[in-house]
Amino acid sequence: MATGKKLAKQTRLDERAAIIQRKAQIETRNRNIVIAVFVVLIVGGGGLLYLLTNPPGFLTGPSTPTTHSAALSIPEEGFTHVSDGSPLVHKHNPPSSGNHYPTPLPAGAYSTTQPEGNWIHSLEHGYIVLVYRCSGSECNDLYLQAKSVFGTLPKESKFKEVKFVATEYDNMTPKVAVMAWDKEQDMSAIDVNLITSFYNQYVDHGREDRP
Repeated sequence: MATGKKLAKQTRLDERAAIIQRKAQIETRNRNIVIAVFVVLIVGGGGLLYLLTNPPGFLTGPSTPTTHSAALSIPEEGFTHVSDGSPLVHKHNPPSSGNHYPTPLPAGAYSTTQPEGNWIHSLEHGYIVLVYRCSGSECNDLYLQAKSVFGTLPKESKFKEVKFVATEYDNMTPKVAVMAWDKEQDMSAIDVNLITSFYNQYVDHGREDRP
């Protein structure tokens, strides 16, 4: 009889010990979860804080108000087709007219510098061309801004296309210039509102009425 009581008591002690052990395991697991979540919040929050305090240039756009000229009329410099790769000489840079290559540059924002002989031909067909002067990592920021502008422009009414080209062009004084045939507006940074207004006013105003 005594032996039975001892066994029952031992069983209760074992069960209590098992319960205590399970509680300890649960508490350890919960503590580890809390620590892991805390670490994630610190790391993730630090990354978010860094992005908020150091946002990429293509997300923020110009940090100071854009300065710009009025839309200028530029004297025409010709419109003769010359062979691809032929040297081109311009009286005014960036060129908004002049001798150019046989193939126009298709619409789009380009991450690499495109020959002016091709985009001058695009101007002749009524395209709007955005050029920017840059160096180093700044070039990618300006390319992404130009790409964003391209994505917001409306299709023109004649051919139902977005007739817009953007590329780097370093042989000029202004930081940024937007052009139509014989027209130019300079600005200190890519400004989507100025570019959109210029586009709406001058798209399809080239020498040739073509897509």
